[in-house]
Amino acid sequence: MRIALLFLMLTLSSFAQGQTRIYKVVDANGNITFTDKPPISTQEESSAVELNQINISAPPPERARNARIDNSKPEGNIDYDITITSPPDSTTIPMGPGNFSLSASVSPALENGDKLQLILNGEPYGRPQSTSTWGLTNVLRGAHDLSIQAVSNSGKVLSQSRPVRVYVLRPSKLYRN
Repeated sequence: MRIALLFLMLTLSSFAQGQTRIYKVVDANGNITFTDKPPISTQEESSAVELNQINISAPPPERARNARIDNSKPEGNIDYDITITSPPDSTTIPMGPGNFSLSASVSPALENGDKLQLILNGEPYGRPQSTSTWGLTNVLRGAHDLSIQAVSNSGKVLSQSRPVRVYVLRPSKLYRN
């Protein structure tokens, strides 16, 4: 019953909004007024205003914060446990040029020429390397998701860390002192 009543109220309100007219009224002094009531005085010039359709769009879908990790372990490959140790999740990088360091722990140690690849917003950042620290420079303002992949010599992803989100603050080009 409540759902039917709610549906009826929404239908009537949308019908009422569709029937509302707006009037532009110009008085003897040239002052313009917009109203939803037709003017009473015949000395005022008035005309109905046609309103455009309201542009409403749905918000974008919310994306998952945790990346899916393929836990299947192919034979002959080592399953690495990778954790980003610095910066912590939801860290804000203070106002500046967008430079910060990232470090990770890998267990067990890399073997067979396997390397680590930093992933910034779903894209590789730099080249795969054998060390577990990175110096990021000139990162743009906004939210960024970081993760690290262990990759084989052939470029095959062996394992991946959980993503960490950082927020970078930078001066705006639009703001002038």
